Amino acid sequence: MDRSRLPLRVDLLGPLAVVVEGRTVDVPGSLRRALLALLALEAGRTVGVQRLIDALWPDDPPDNAVQALYNHISRVRGHLGRLAGRLERRANGYRLHLEPWELDVDAVRRLATDDPGAALSLWRGPALEEFRSLPELANEAVRLGELKLELVEEFLERRLAAGEHVAVDAAAAATAAPLRERTALLQIRALAAEGRAAEAMTAARAFRRRLADETGLDPTPVLAEVEKRVAAGSLGRPAVAARVARPSGPMVGRQHEREEVLRLLADHAVVILTGAGGVGKTRLGLDIAADADEAVVVPLAVVDRAEHVCQAVASTLGLRMTGEVHPADIAAALADRSLFLVLDNCEHVAAACRDLVVAVRRLSPGVRVLATSRVTLQVPGEYVVRLQPLPVPRDAADLGALRRMPSVRAFVEHARRRRPSYELAAQEAVDLVEILQRLDGLPLGIELAARQVGLMPMRDVLIRLDRALDLATGLDGPEAQRQRTLRATIASSYRLLTPDQQWLLRAIAPFVGGVDVATVEALGVGLPDDPVDLLHRLVDASLLVVDAVVGRFRLLFTVRAFLHDEIERLAERDEASARFVSRCRVVAEEIGVRMPGAEEALVDRKLRAELDNLRAARGLASFDDRVAITLGVNQVATWRDLPEIWSWGTELAADPAIAGHPARAAILAAAAEAARLTGQLGEAERLAGEAIDAGDEIRGWSVRGVVAHFRGDFGTAREHWLRAAVTPSPDEATFVGSAALAAAYDGDRATARSLLDRARATSRCGSHRAFVAYVEGELLPPTQAITCYSTAIREAASVGCSFVEGVARVSLALAQARTGDAAGAADGFAYLIEFWRRTGQTTQLWTTARNAAELLASAGRTSTAALLLVVADAIPGAAAISPEIARYSTRSFVRVGEIVDEDELQHVRNEAAQLGGPAVLDHAVTELGELVSRPCRSAPRF
Repeated sequence: MDRSRLPLRVDLLGPLAVVVEGRTVDVPGSLRRALLALLALEAGRTVGVQRLIDALWPDDPPDNAVQALYNHISRVRGHLGRLAGRLERRANGYRLHLEPWELDVDAVRRLATDDPGAALSLWRGPALEEFRSLPELANEAVRLGELKLELVEEFLERRLAAGEHVAVDAAAAATAAPLRERTALLQIRALAAEGRAAEAMTAARAFRRRLADETGLDPTPVLAEVEKRVAAGSLGRPAVAARVARPSGPMVGRQHEREEVLRLLADHAVVILTGAGGVGKTRLGLDIAADADEAVVVPLAVVDRAEHVCQAVASTLGLRMTGEVHPADIAAALADRSLFLVLDNCEHVAAACRDLVVAVRRLSPGVRVLATSRVTLQVPGEYVVRLQPLPVPRDAADLGALRRMPSVRAFVEHARRRRPSYELAAQEAVDLVEILQRLDGLPLGIELAARQVGLMPMRDVLIRLDRALDLATGLDGPEAQRQRTLRATIASSYRLLTPDQQWLLRAIAPFVGGVDVATVEALGVGLPDDPVDLLHRLVDASLLVVDAVVGRFRLLFTVRAFLHDEIERLAERDEASARFVSRCRVVAEEIGVRMPGAEEALVDRKLRAELDNLRAARGLASFDDRVAITLGVNQVATWRDLPEIWSWGTELAADPAIAGHPARAAILAAAAEAARLTGQLGEAERLAGEAIDAGDEIRGWSVRGVVAHFRGDFGTAREHWLRAAVTPSPDEATFVGSAALAAAYDGDRATARSLLDRARATSRCGSHRAFVAYVEGELLPPTQAITCYSTAIREAASVGCSFVEGVARVSLALAQARTGDAAGAADGFAYLIEFWRRTGQTTQLWTTARNAAELLASAGRTSTAALLLVVADAIPGAAAISPEIARYSTRSFVRVGEIVDEDELQHVRNEAAQLGGPAVLDHAVTELGELVSRPCRSAPRF
């Protein structure tokens, strides 16, 4: 904890010191200083007036003691300046409000368990020494002195356990507290651990005599036991490797990684198990070690300096070494041994661990090393197994499948450690899925969240998930020092980075959808090191998760939360947001330019990967930046299943800021496209007209062409599309190809063929080629068209062009029906109904539904077919249909009156009104599925 940034600090572990908003305040007068100390020590509790008077004037209080106290209170408030309100008057006394960590005594107590060394560093001298004449504060001084002695002993214990040479420090502690048995025992053990058995025995005898001479007491039996072990040489004797205890808690979802580590260890001397903090490296390493015949685990979490690593390893191995221990010393001592050595938590002393492992690998052929570390050690010949978070469920639809997911199983097992009878209930599933997704499947995060189920319902756990960084882990032992909370776990990795690495990580934090190398390079312009080199180091530090196949890097939810707090702490939020929005604008514009080209498939994947970033950027952006981001990707999204992007144009068109904006015409055109895509044909035509009047004739006439086409006015549609194609543009091939389609549906096959050749000649990308292949199929008989449709589907799917894939699949299903493949057609229509529903294209959905109705009717499923036709006829956005339109187009025309008689028709209409469109479509999908498994025997009537 950096106390220097706290608004108020009161320090009592030494001469009283007060710091208000970064400025040291001089508090004169012994009584005023004592008053401040008394109030501070009460940790925010109210101190009664009479108690304060008795404490300040224990022997002879003044006659006007209450007034005198009030005067001192007033002056203390003056010293607090703008924080004077912290000293509050209560009904029966006064209260000094201090936040956590603002009092050094409070800070010590918070640090005592996790980091006794840091706690000791807060002492600047004897606590409350200046107030020894006041009994109440003198008693508190004694208690604080005792606390310091306990911390010294605990700190020495941990250093001794880590293999450090602490005999000198232990002797100093024994001199300062000559009658404390624990301190004396530490000194004896420290001397023995350094091979100084004779000195250890002398120290033991001296303590025994001193205790008897000064107190008349005998030491506890523990001293005799330690003396016996020193005399026998058992303290410091080399330990024989033994079986490691298997770690407590569930080991879920790690079988594959466990087998991989074991496979590598069978053939290789060094394996590094790496991954983010809290991902479960230590637990897996201990679980593997538990099955080894001879294994030694060296916990390095408490080794604070690189030069202490070898001493810690030697101490754990029981190697009796004096003086400074070097890697070669340990390697030589293990030269003839067969041993499985686990170095746990190496990241903060990585260089020292690397030197040790290199020496062991060279001189100790019988030793296999498994190192767990958040960073790779860069040992020549090492094999790295990167432990990823547990897979998380996508949804809660299937409770049985959900319960089998590793992350869910881990959650349930951890929850049962608090509530043995716990079972995941169906009503909790949705909340649990969100919890696991937000925790990115991080095992430590899952464990912390699961622990809360013992106290509260799942919904409350989810609500409190934003506090996940500060939930206590409940860990015991050395690792608890660095993993007391998730925040501490991440902070310990973050502190190992250089300032430039930390800056780059904070720069990446706003990118909720992750980043690619190009973005990292753009963010890192001006840094002294190559940004790609920094990126490698962040991945090696397990602070970035990499998907090497697609070349993207992302932050875990918990790491991002930590970084956002860092950004706030450093007052970098505005700078970070501006940088983020600026980069997203560049990315959106690049996508728009590059999509209709040879790299379409790659750019499509980039658009989908960047969608979360673009969405977040629009939420932070000015109107101009929102316009740039929207228009950058809007046109290329119209043939893709990205309805969210369509809606961005509608949103901008409704904003008053559009008036007089230079991009007004393009915004109106984007809104017109969104309206026609969602079946609002009248609105689309109106907005297209405004766009044309404002200056965007290309997209305006294109939208009008689509509207006319859906309404069955194919001649007008062809005219509008050709007007859109007058001016050269990246989409010229699609406009001309659409005009060819309209000509074909209008019965003019010669013109359609001529226009199609022109479209083919101007095609620039996979979407264009797929569309040309689709239109080609529309000009051919069904038996020949199937090949064209299949080509169109394959090409469109390869570049993410869902619209062309969909319309080609519609025509393919119709062609299959007309060539006798009713089962294939039914399968295609069932798929397409869900496809169009998912992509939000109402017009295409109900055009497909009409075609499916004809197939269902021919198969005797007249009730569902009639329901589909009745609903389709009532949908404003459905494509127009008539015998004339159906004559040349692929649209199906069936009169509902031809399927059911007049009496049944009214019943169908009532049922359709009662069910509604979605339920009718569900019925249709079910019956189409039945046709796939039990196809109609008779030929369809087409």
